[in-house]
Amino acid sequence: MTKTGSTKNRTTPPDIRLERRWWHEIPMWLFYVPVAIGIVAMLLRYRSFSAPLCANYGLEHGGLYPASKEAFFDRFPPGCPLLVKQTALDAALAADEALARYRAFARTLDDPRAVLKPDEGVQGTDVLWINSIPDFKNAWQQAAASGGTWLLQEFVGGVEVGLFYVRDSPAVHGRIVSMTLKRGFPVTGDGRRTIGELINAGDGVDADRQTRRRVAKYNRLQLQRVPKAGEAVDLMPVRNHHLGATFQDISGFITDALNAGVASHLDAIEGYHYGRLDARAPDYESLFAGRSIKVLEANALYSEPVHAYDPRYGLLKATGIFLSHWHLAIRAGLANQRAGKPRIAFWRSVFKAGSKS
Repeated sequence: MTKTGSTKNRTTPPDIRLERRWWHEIPMWLFYVPVAIGIVAMLLRYRSFSAPLCANYGLEHGGLYPASKEAFFDRFPPGCPLLVKQTALDAALAADEALARYRAFARTLDDPRAVLKPDEGVQGTDVLWINSIPDFKNAWQQAAASGGTWLLQEFVGGVEVGLFYVRDSPAVHGRIVSMTLKRGFPVTGDGRRTIGELINAGDGVDADRQTRRRVAKYNRLQLQRVPKAGEAVDLMPVRNHHLGATFQDISGFITDALNAGVASHLDAIEGYHYGRLDARAPDYESLFAGRSIKVLEANALYSEPVHAYDPRYGLLKATGIFLSHWHLAIRAGLANQRAGKPRIAFWRSVFKAGSKS
């Protein structure tokens, strides 16, 4: 388990400044150069280029490339309490038929809010928030124009985290090896200032200029709106680091109860031994107790250990975190190979997965 410092006498994670480090702004390909070199060195050391792919031998191409979210959810055991309510909608549906399906889905929810997102989307792109029928109609226009399959998903509030799951071998239970708190950008209206003014005001939110700029860009369509006095507004509902959310390493708060409430269900998925869950819980108490946790998305080998983006960490620390997680994937894959599990061909997977991008 990764530790970031003592959590003695603490029941909730400490507040940190919402900020971005200089290395967060460098191109992703440049950041991955030393990571890729380190991965290749490990593969040569273990004499197996296919080892990390075999960590998730039950997934196509070992989960090397993002795939259908709906298909991944179908791998969970029936009735798994981690799953959110959702339904798939083909963008080719006529507007009237899509609306009828939305209305039928909404009747199954306790909260009228919902989310519409691409089935194969990445990094929180094109996530659309729906609070009403007019919202859905507008969202469906965008979905229909984009094509593909879209997921209509119930809204889940509360604390959002990234939970990284690793199962070292088929002979042992899996565990949560790291946990990342995804902090949004909350503001409270005063009936006078616009969203744009609240973002730049500096009161109530301790954030640097780069974070404020990204939050403003994400909210560019509502910068002139004036929230009512006392109205709480979450300006970063999509907890994505590239969009403006701040990621905080809270791995020191991983508990046995959390493992029992999450990892035990993942153990039941055949051939899935490495990946990150994006999940929410009503509050910290529920999260640490492993209760009422809902998985928004499940990812595989391509998952980033997002706690590396904690602004308290420098570039060398972050690189080490990425490499340590890839080491876990390699070891899990080797253990699966020794156990006689199916092998995933490296070059075939790389070329086939690459052709999808």
